[in-house]
Amino acid sequence: MFFAALLTVSATMSTACAPAYDAARFERDFAAGVAAYDAGDFKAAAAYWQPLAQRYDLAAMRNMGNLHRRGLGVEQDPQKALAYYEAAAKRGFAPAQFAAAIMHIANDGLPYNGEKAIFWLTRAAQAGYAPAKTQLQRLRATD
Repeated sequence: MFFAALLTVSATMSTACAPAYDAARFERDFAAGVAAYDAGDFKAAAAYWQPLAQRYDLAAMRNMGNLHRRGLGVEQDPQKALAYYEAAAKRGFAPAQFAAAIMHIANDGLPYNGEKAIFWLTRAAQAGYAPAKTQLQRLRATD
């Protein structure tokens, strides 16, 4: 699964963690969310990742965006998906920058916004994220 590979980003990418949530539990919960996602138990994945996302774990924020974008285990909500993606994107997480860009160009429950798409694709490409570089090349080839 393409997204399963994206979901394996280490939980240690967090920028802030409440003291009661020690690193071992944090990593265990992130991994349990990945296992639940891979098993198709999206509600359980959301239950593991939501507390991590609330503690600003960038991968968990992006993962919650993925769940809300597709309505997997949670209500499908493009606005909430974009909010998760952009929250992680603003903190420099290239996969979330890419996901935010795609939402702006994919007609995926949100109006097309090429300017925002280019902004996030450029940021992700500058960070070295290969899918963003490829997408930017495609967009420039069609101009």
